[in-house]
Amino acid sequence: MLDAYVHEILRCRTVNEINKLHIRMEVSLTAADICSIIDGARSRRAPLPPASQHWVDRMDTLLRGGGRPVQGYVRESWSRGVNWYAAPGDAAARARRRLVIGFTADTHRLLMPISLFLQHCPADRLEVLLLMDLHRAFFLKGVDSLGTDLPSTIAAISARFPPEKLRQAVCIGTSAGGLAAVWTAVELGAARAVSVGGVTPRLVREHERMQGIDVSGFEDAVRRNAGRLPEVLLVSGEGYEPDQAKARAMQDLLPATHIIVPECAQHNALFDAWNTGRLQGLMDRFFGDVPGS
Repeated sequence: MLDAYVHEILRCRTVNEINKLHIRMEVSLTAADICSIIDGARSRRAPLPPASQHWVDRMDTLLRGGGRPVQGYVRESWSRGVNWYAAPGDAAARARRRLVIGFTADTHRLLMPISLFLQHCPADRLEVLLLMDLHRAFFLKGVDSLGTDLPSTIAAISARFPPEKLRQAVCIGTSAGGLAAVWTAVELGAARAVSVGGVTPRLVREHERMQGIDVSGFEDAVRRNAGRLPEVLLVSGEGYEPDQAKARAMQDLLPATHIIVPECAQHNALFDAWNTGRLQGLMDRFFGDVPGS
């Protein structure tokens, strides 16, 4: 992997091209992938330009700061915009793992590099299906290869996993992926939904690029599944009123718990939680056992 990385870096003619390469890597590679590049570059003293060396040092701090062990996820690309992350294991071990279905923001991240997110997800307990919205339409135009709209995408996900796996699943979405995560959890009968700064149906309706797209299906799904809704967690920074307002608006539509991240005055509540040492506690809350499930 190091050889491929060095080859691509040396093809870059500007710092901007190097940054774009790193962004592409951050939306898909695991911590193990990136750490193999870091360790290889240092042991072989690879001739990296300053911008590349800065990225290597930064990612090492993000992923292994404080002695955090590297989680053993292996990435499998199912199709364009659909990645599967799971550690090797026998059938019995994998059957015990909780399924996480992630809906990324328009940047194709979960408010942080995917590798950093996975570092806070124990690979012996979780497996992650990560979805990207290449249409930038809040997932309402579907995920390529899975469906042409959100309901058909949900149906495709449902067909891929056994019912008992789906009942224990957690759907998480950030920003533009927040509504899709809650909607999917409702339709799948999942255990929990997590929306971090996620959009609301009203905001989608008002968005200029979503004219003509019907989101009434969300309210229909909530009514249809009343009495067996997932636990819903809505996350926002304590000093960021726009996301707090979105959380309150979602609470008007279905029962939900509002989690406020201290010392956060911006949209990126997860990264601020990492900066203040609170991220692991949040992730444990997101992906831990659901009472009564």
